[in-house]
Amino acid sequence: MTKYTDHGEQTKRNIASKAKKLFELKGYSATTMDEIRLLSGSSKGSIYHHFKNKESLFLYILELSMLEWTGKWQEIEKPLSTAREKLYRLAEHYAQDFRNPLLRAAEEFSGSQNGDREILDKLQTLTSMHYPIFERLLEEGIRSGEFRPIPLEDLTLIVHGLVVGLGISSYDTYKGERIVGLYRTAIDLLLQGIAMQ
Repeated sequence: MTKYTDHGEQTKRNIASKAKKLFELKGYSATTMDEIRLLSGSSKGSIYHHFKNKESLFLYILELSMLEWTGKWQEIEKPLSTAREKLYRLAEHYAQDFRNPLLRAAEEFSGSQNGDREILDKLQTLTSMHYPIFERLLEEGIRSGEFRPIPLEDLTLIVHGLVVGLGISSYDTYKGERIVGLYRTAIDLLLQGIAMQ
C-alpha cells in the first residue's frame, strides 16, 4: 500500500514540476493540459486523477512554491539574532522572490478567476501563508524591546502590507539589486517609526 501511495505522490509531483516549467515559460492561460500531459509523460487519466482541473494543478504548484519559500526563510532566519536583522532579511527574501518567473503566471491566474469561491478562498489562504512569519518576528521585536509596543495585530498588518504592497507596486519598475535596495530603504524608514530609541 505504501509503495502505491509513494508512487502516486511521485507522479503528482512530476506532473506539477513539468507544469510549473510550462506556466513559467508561457503563462497560465497559454499553457494547456495537453502540453502538460506531453511534457510530464503522463496519461490524461493520470493527470485528472491527481488534479480536478488546471486551476487545482496551478493552486497545488503555488502551494508548493509557498512552502519552499517558507522553508528557505527558516534557513535564512536561523543565524540571525535580532528582530531588526530578521526584518531586513525577510524584506530582502521578499525582494529576491520577485525574480521568480512563476509570479507572472500567478498574477495572471488570480486575475482570471471570476468568482469561483473555492478557488478564491484557496488563493486567499495561500497569499496569507506569510502573515504568521511577520507576526512572530514583530512580536519578538516588541518582547525584546527592539520595537515600540504597538498593538501586534495592527503592526503586523501594516508591515505585511508594506512589504507585499511594495513588491506589487514595483514589480514592473524595479529589477535585481534595485528592488532589494528599495526594500532596504522601506525597512529603514519603517524602523524610524517603530524602533525603540
